[in-house]
Amino acid sequence: MINICIFEDDVYQELHPLTVLRPAYDLLLGISTILEKIRFYFDYANLTIHCRDYLTPLVKHKHRDLSVNRINTGSPCLFLNGRVIMDQPLFDTLTNHTNSHDLLFTYKGQVIALYLRSAQMEAMKNLLTDIPSNEDIIRTFRSNCVTKELDQVKIVSKLWDLLTLNESVLRDDFVKFNQPGIIKGDLQPLTSIYNENNVFIDKNTVIEDFVVLNATKGPIFIENGVHIEAHSRLEGPLFIGKHTRINGARISASSIGPHCKVGGEFKNSIMLGYTNKGHDGFIGHSYIGEWVNMGAMTTNSNLKNNYQPVRIEIGEKKTSTQQQFFGSIVGDHVKMGIGTLLNTGSIIGFGASIFGSTIHPKYVPSFAWGNAKQYKKHDSDKFFQTAHEMMKRRHYELSSAEQDVIKLLYDKGQFKSS
Repeated sequence: MINICIFEDDVYQELHPLTVLRPAYDLLLGISTILEKIRFYFDYANLTIHCRDYLTPLVKHKHRDLSVNRINTGSPCLFLNGRVIMDQPLFDTLTNHTNSHDLLFTYKGQVIALYLRSAQMEAMKNLLTDIPSNEDIIRTFRSNCVTKELDQVKIVSKLWDLLTLNESVLRDDFVKFNQPGIIKGDLQPLTSIYNENNVFIDKNTVIEDFVVLNATKGPIFIENGVHIEAHSRLEGPLFIGKHTRINGARISASSIGPHCKVGGEFKNSIMLGYTNKGHDGFIGHSYIGEWVNMGAMTTNSNLKNNYQPVRIEIGEKKTSTQQQFFGSIVGDHVKMGIGTLLNTGSIIGFGASIFGSTIHPKYVPSFAWGNAKQYKKHDSDKFFQTAHEMMKRRHYELSSAEQDVIKLLYDKGQFKSS
């Protein structure tokens, strides 16, 4: 049985605030997380995962069937970068090689994977005592490995990669799961489906009359227990996770996690689980974290008036996304009041609570509280009280591990308000 270790590198910092409480491999992309895609292909392997020290309790709690931050140096191991999107061509490349050499797989200066035997295992173990950079890994192993530069790899390096990759990954995932044209749910007689062979609907899902599912532009994959209200229009490629409710919405080219509520218009975007956008308002080309509540008419801009590429701002750092369409990145546990307005390229930090009808700055720090004119640091007791109340509505309890990690980040001031 092959040993596989999925590891983090320091590029996780480029994916903040989405990676504040999770490794990149736990991000949803397409129909499943990055980690779940790896597990699909390597279901026969002895799999371990590696993460930042402070995330260890959370990752252990979430992945109780996997070994965390424990590397067996007694036998060869394939180390996979946790930002890499596994697909059939990459799987074939990584598995069709001789075991007689240590191997380093790279793509445009990024480490994709390493196959290491006992002589090099200790060096990798030492590197992973901290979170290494790609430069550190390449410098350590290039002279001791056969290096293979790959021609094409899907890898998440910037926040906008999650959005630009999502449609193609949705299509790949649909083919991979091989469930075309299977309808198990309860569809009312006036539901309309275009291109039914490109649709999968799982059991216990209810779709009311006057719902349109248009799979002519891409597949639609709906998990079990979903409820879709009348007058919703769903256009593929699209994924809707289990027990999510669609409140008469227009949704296209998106991935939506489990136990969400979605109303209004949601386009070319990704939403993690347990998030509520239950009312009217437009969200486009955005990535929304877990346990987010978006008040009625919350709306973002995803296109500049001059049609130029969108820039993002994190603190004083400004970066061009090179994307004409780019909306907002919203961290976990963010709360937005009614009528919240977000500019193109907005970054809303973890745990922020924002309100008011004036458009907010493009960067809102984590744990910020206030309107567009002034933010202060959110009171920690009130933050946890709100988190408990929201989670209770979803029959979920904030774990002690989550509380400890959030309090650690809050107290350290790693994500200060201004």
